[in-house]
Amino acid sequence: MRKLKFTVSTCFCLLLVSMAGCGTDVDAALFSEVDSLRLIPVDTIGVLMGDSTEMFGNIFDATILPSGELIVVDLLKRCASVFNSSGQFVRQIGRPGSGPGEFQHSPTYVFWLPGSELIAIREDVTGDWLTYSAAGEFTDRRDLAENMIMDIVFLDDSTAVYYTMGVEWNTLDVSYSVQCVDTDTGEPVSDILFHERPMEPSSDFIPGYVMLAGGNGNLYLSRADSQHWSVEIYSRDGALLNTIERTDVTERQHVIQPESEEETPVIPGIEPFTIMTTGENGLSMTKTTNLPEDHPIISALAIDSEDRLWSRRGGFPGNTWDITDTEGNRIAVVDVVLPDSVCHNLIINSYGFIAIDNRSSDFHRVYIMELQEK
Repeated sequence: MRKLKFTVSTCFCLLLVSMAGCGTDVDAALFSEVDSLRLIPVDTIGVLMGDSTEMFGNIFDATILPSGELIVVDLLKRCASVFNSSGQFVRQIGRPGSGPGEFQHSPTYVFWLPGSELIAIREDVTGDWLTYSAAGEFTDRRDLAENMIMDIVFLDDSTAVYYTMGVEWNTLDVSYSVQCVDTDTGEPVSDILFHERPMEPSSDFIPGYVMLAGGNGNLYLSRADSQHWSVEIYSRDGALLNTIERTDVTERQHVIQPESEEETPVIPGIEPFTIMTTGENGLSMTKTTNLPEDHPIISALAIDSEDRLWSRRGGFPGNTWDITDTEGNRIAVVDVVLPDSVCHNLIINSYGFIAIDNRSSDFHRVYIMELQEK
């Protein structure tokens, strides 16, 4: 572990944030008395060479537990590592293998299940969820195979919302779906969104792109084709409870994708969709088609422990977040203090702030973050 004073060097990262700095509550006065905050890195975990417990192969996801411990999922090592709030290695969860609690394929998403005492880790390829106690003891493997996962949020200990993309190979239609699923049985609870289009460059896939967050047992959803700042709130049964809108945000426009694949912009936070098509010369070529503009109004969502809504402004570098109440009134603006080369996604739980650098050319690492006044 290496202590940081104020600046860090990193590349792309995934940010996971909560409102309670590694087990301690954040002073409510930060939100009632000021409207300008910042997240800064104060510690880091991960080394290029040294203790094997601090050497990451390929970090996919992480979260912070109620105990203040943080858990990091490693694709390459096929396990999850648990560290205490000071960044010291505590234990390993899972390992490569086919036995109980072992990963036949790479682990991906990790969650602390709301209202339970369980950690859930999703296995790639099989789509199974493996659950463990906080102490790392294996409890269950649930068979929940799905289409390609674009995002997942949990509403409670047995209800997950899957945002998936699928292809109907008979018709070559592409579909995007947001569906609540019972993680005990694998049965659908409700359908919230379904968008289907043919697999061809002229098709408009923009309505299929959404940003998700879960909080207080409800789903928060922002559509990429919204012309203004807008967030819909759904119950687990799929009922639309409320729509939060802000009219002070400038109307946005969609961009027409260029003919040349080389000119197609990279859109952080939005899953690109690439299809095979035939050019004028009769040769097959790949083309990325009809994506939202480079800087959508909301490019990520998160809910904090007080049910406040965090929304990231635009795309790259995405270092500014707005905090709003349930009526859409802005409470605070948060700037994430990271190097200019960092692009991040923000996820919130109630137990701490961490950042994951999983794009560096040297080694992957985790940063412990703190929320401060400017």
